[in-house]
Amino acid sequence: MNRLMIAAAALALLAGVVAQAGPTRAAFPGASGKLAFQSDRLGNYDIYAMNPDGSGQTNLTNNPASDVVAAWSPDGAKVAFESDRDGNFEVYVMNADGSGQSRLTNSSGYDGEANWSPDGSKIVFVSTRDGGFEEIYVMNADGSSQTRLTNSTVSDLRPVWSPDGSKILFHRGAGGGSGIYVMNPDGSGQTNLTTSGGDSDGDWSPDGSKIAFTSHRDAGNYDIYVMNADGSSQTRLTNNPAFDAFPAWSPDGSKIAFASTRTGDAEIYVMSADGGVATNLTNNPAFDDVPDWQPLVAVGGIAELPDVAGASAQEAGAPAGGSAWSPTSYAALAAGLATALAAVTAGAWYARRRWHKP
Repeated sequence: MNRLMIAAAALALLAGVVAQAGPTRAAFPGASGKLAFQSDRLGNYDIYAMNPDGSGQTNLTNNPASDVVAAWSPDGAKVAFESDRDGNFEVYVMNADGSGQSRLTNSSGYDGEANWSPDGSKIVFVSTRDGGFEEIYVMNADGSSQTRLTNSTVSDLRPVWSPDGSKILFHRGAGGGSGIYVMNPDGSGQTNLTTSGGDSDGDWSPDGSKIAFTSHRDAGNYDIYVMNADGSSQTRLTNNPAFDAFPAWSPDGSKIAFASTRTGDAEIYVMSADGGVATNLTNNPAFDDVPDWQPLVAVGGIAELPDVAGASAQEAGAPAGGSAWSPTSYAALAAGLATALAAVTAGAWYARRRWHKP
């Protein structure tokens, strides 16, 4: 089975075969930070990061092996990914700037499609270590206590933790028989949300009320859809003869990033969360896809939402030597913190997705 997700998808597209897609993560609500994605622009796949407008594209892994499927940690400080640099695909983690790359798993099978729990204490992932099909496992964020959650007769892929941590979204099956499921964090209560076949790439909205996903139900090609968290009101967002897949909500909930082959090769696009005109963020002859959005959060345990409601708390602007902020500055700080605390109280955590191997 080909573990190079994008290479497999590219070959399938060129051959006129419908390739299956997929994804995962968990992120704290807040301002929308950088977009991580995978690209083979240097001849092998690496993890890149860029600003939300597509500028500042930077290679984070810079390794001759294949580094794919990035997932930001809930505080935006780390990135989980998978790499075959040590012989077969394993789960790795690195700092947001690409430093400190270290391996978390070490099995004879495939380990990948990692996704953080909303509190950052655990990572859910996919493995073939026990033989047969891919199954979903969970481990502590340091790689310890690796435990199997599913035991199916078909592949279980792309696990995604719900914003409140109560459910794990995943994709079961392959090809036209695939569907999106949810289960409890211990693997119990597995429930099918979609039944049309060919549905994958589930990703929770930051408030946990909706799920964006990929499907080829309407036109035979893949497009982005959205549904309520219980599977109701399934609605198509993109309508393009190309391959649109890997939806990723922005931490502020206003946009969805995704990958598309509408210009020939795969590129990263962004659109409003209700669909509409999509903007191309990358323009490269290589394959760029599987985006994941970094949350900007966490200062002293309080969520920092830069530029939310026009307010940003910056330590550099703190009063010194007995001086005081102006009433306007205090009002701006209070507004920013109130918005942050409201988001936390509402359980507005953000979770993500992974890509599938056909």
